[in-house]
Amino acid sequence: MRAEVDTTAGTLALIEVRRFATPAARQSDGLHWDAPRLFDEVLAGFGTAAATGRLDSLGIDTWGVDYALLDGAGDLLGLPFHYRDGRTDGVMDAVVGKVGRAALYERTGTQFLPFNTLYQLVAEQRDAPDRLRRAATLLTMPDLLHHWLSGARGVEFTNATTTQMLDWRTRTWDVGLLQALDIPTQMLAPIIAPGTRLGTPLPACVARMPRLDGVPVIAPACHDTGSAVASVPSGGGVAFLSSGTWSLLGTETNAPIVTPAALAHNFTNEGGVAGTTRLLRNITGLWVLEGCLRGWRAEGQTFTVEDVLEGAAQRPVCQSVIDPDDIAFHRAPDAAAVQAWCARTDQPVPATATDVARVVIDSLALAYRRGVEALAEVTGSEVHTIRVIGGGARNRILNQATADATQCRVLAGPVEATALGNVVMQLVVLGAVRTLADARALVAAAFPPEEFTPRRRQPWDEAAERFTSYGLRLRS
Repeated sequence: MRAEVDTTAGTLALIEVRRFATPAARQSDGLHWDAPRLFDEVLAGFGTAAATGRLDSLGIDTWGVDYALLDGAGDLLGLPFHYRDGRTDGVMDAVVGKVGRAALYERTGTQFLPFNTLYQLVAEQRDAPDRLRRAATLLTMPDLLHHWLSGARGVEFTNATTTQMLDWRTRTWDVGLLQALDIPTQMLAPIIAPGTRLGTPLPACVARMPRLDGVPVIAPACHDTGSAVASVPSGGGVAFLSSGTWSLLGTETNAPIVTPAALAHNFTNEGGVAGTTRLLRNITGLWVLEGCLRGWRAEGQTFTVEDVLEGAAQRPVCQSVIDPDDIAFHRAPDAAAVQAWCARTDQPVPATATDVARVVIDSLALAYRRGVEALAEVTGSEVHTIRVIGGGARNRILNQATADATQCRVLAGPVEATALGNVVMQLVVLGAVRTLADARALVAAAFPPEEFTPRRRQPWDEAAERFTSYGLRLRS
């Protein structure tokens, strides 16, 4: 994305210059990210953006958790593993058994997800201890791309907080925790703050893209959700819902909340910008619907997602529900998985694509309701407004279902919240805007949200009881 900003006129525009699928690679030892190819795509995007006009700065954000290992010469020690690889199966339970769930949460304030960096490194130590011993530097994915672009070596704070390896009190690596799990620590890089100037593109990059010469490289909130949340205000009774393949539901706080209630509801305390904390929990998002669509296309169906959603909007709500966070939907969900879940819980089994989509949409809205109720318990503030940001903000049927299920006002947009939050941090660092609040006001004026108000509550209250009982039944 390229942003064009006129702070005098108060205008902000985003221009998409390049879009590509994130390249993965299946190797004999598992699923990896093709990091060199990913960097080639990013560099090509910067080159295209530079060809359309002068660039004032560059910044990269990606997903969290995953990492690369570099040797002393700066070379990759293999392609980075993909967080959906199965090597961490059972590792989280083993670590919790050794350290203790409450003790681990008290140290890190991080939610328990089986693919957290901590568990990936335990798996790495089990499977390839020599690689860890040889590693001179560990960089999370956006930090690797920034390193190849500018030469800087550091782990940006918002992304570091997704690893479950930081002491939330000191905001530094918990070396003692890693040593207790027999994980080497010599490869830990310095932690850098969002908004750090990293330098300018290296000669090798300039040789490929000459227009990048001398352009400042700025670390935004390098975790994509960190950038997305930076684009809109939240806090108090306002929650954010970063809606995409994953849904991240939470709010900004002035400090981490590490309490028994936060642990019980598996809330994480991730780094935010301007000294804030993103208190949130992960919810399986549109991943389930995306899996259904892949399956239907493999069967030769030609309908689009718009066709499916338009049909689903005409179906009655809450006829059947699934728990999208159930393990049945973690790896490769499809319509058959949705139908099987409904059959196991003695609910009507959806037969058509539109019926399946209706089940998924309603179930996501109920998962958001569960998250909103938990957020209110943890923070002590009732939620009255949900800011839906990211690609899911386009899904009007889901936005309305979310308003109905939660009985909250829903403000949907901006869609490109991650890109805008990345831009926000660069604007602040460059001095183009004075404060984060000023930058967010610029975003709000340029990309006003669409509002959804709650409608009939009764069917959602009844469905919420079934939603909870079905999940408990399958887990018992």
